[in-house]
Amino acid sequence: MNLTTNALAGKSYVPALDGFRGLAILIVVVSHYGFGKWIPGGFGVTLFFFISGFLITRLLIAEHYKTQQIDLKGFYLRRVLRLYPALLMMVILAIGFSLSTGCGLQPGDILSTLFYYRNYYMLYGVDASAFACGRMFNITWSLAIEEHFYLFFPLLFIALYRWPKVLGSVMFLGIIGALAWRIQLITTEGLNEITMFKTYHFTETRLDAIMYGCLVSLILHHDRSERFLRLTISPVTLTIAVGMLLFTLLYRDDFFRETWRYSIQGVALSLILPAILYGKTYMSVKNWLSQPKLVLIGKFSYSLYLFHWVGVVVAERLVGGERLTATWLLTAVPLGLVLSVISYYGVEKPTARLRKRFGSTVETAPGLPEAHLSTKPTALR
Repeated sequence: MNLTTNALAGKSYVPALDGFRGLAILIVVVSHYGFGKWIPGGFGVTLFFFISGFLITRLLIAEHYKTQQIDLKGFYLRRVLRLYPALLMMVILAIGFSLSTGCGLQPGDILSTLFYYRNYYMLYGVDASAFACGRMFNITWSLAIEEHFYLFFPLLFIALYRWPKVLGSVMFLGIIGALAWRIQLITTEGLNEITMFKTYHFTETRLDAIMYGCLVSLILHHDRSERFLRLTISPVTLTIAVGMLLFTLLYRDDFFRETWRYSIQGVALSLILPAILYGKTYMSVKNWLSQPKLVLIGKFSYSLYLFHWVGVVVAERLVGGERLTATWLLTAVPLGLVLSVISYYGVEKPTARLRKRFGSTVETAPGLPEAHLSTKPTALR
């Protein structure tokens, strides 16, 4: 049987990928609603990073396959149109809430959000006395990491894609470099709140999660012999990968959690996602991830990510900081859901049609989710 991982010039929507995003956002949201001691919200963010890198790289490969070049202007414009409409809505709501409650608002709160340096501003820029007033903006720290990465990654792709082994080697060095820098920070500065903030929030310490996804996309495309794909679908490999992932969630040593945890999670996801997406043995898992409700949550993931946090901050301000109480949940959850629905249908979907004019592979027919190019191997046994 001829099994191909070549990226085709057309579009291929994989519902299970939106299912993975739905799972990721549920992990994040539920942890923020007060279940953080039991639900690993940080892993949800890592999963988001991995999927983002995986999809963006496939799209770049598809564009290069079709046109033999990458339209940088179109790439960056599509990113702006993808992120800014809902982000602007969130910023306007945050400003309005801060002013209406008499809470001071620093210009840096707005600028660090709109220009994607919130992950650094939270440590270096915000006045401690006004920190609580800007909490609604803090959810954008992870968006800052993604946008920092996507400022330079297309340039790296353009420069090295003709030499995939070199490109892959650079990605691998970036992954190793992020781990080395985390170890360096903890070793030289010690385990304290500041260094742990850096290892979790800073771009240079977390970009490896995105790069793992990029590297897997590149390998799947160029692995003509299917060796990597066959490796991932092996039950032994998958068992080891799941075990590695569980270990990172259960082992509580602080040094490990701030250094090796993210790397091991990246390796585990690099093995788990291809196996589930392309292995017949795990079709039941893929079908579960492809169920309409979970896919719908995945399509709402960006709006949910932004606006569930609006609900959290409003509930903290109006009800108090104790979560998991009925009053707190009845404030945070409905508000976050309503705003997410308004954002998705009133802001995201209309601008999705506009993005298509600039080369996006987004589907604009009613009820259809955003299309993502993926590798298209025949499902392996």
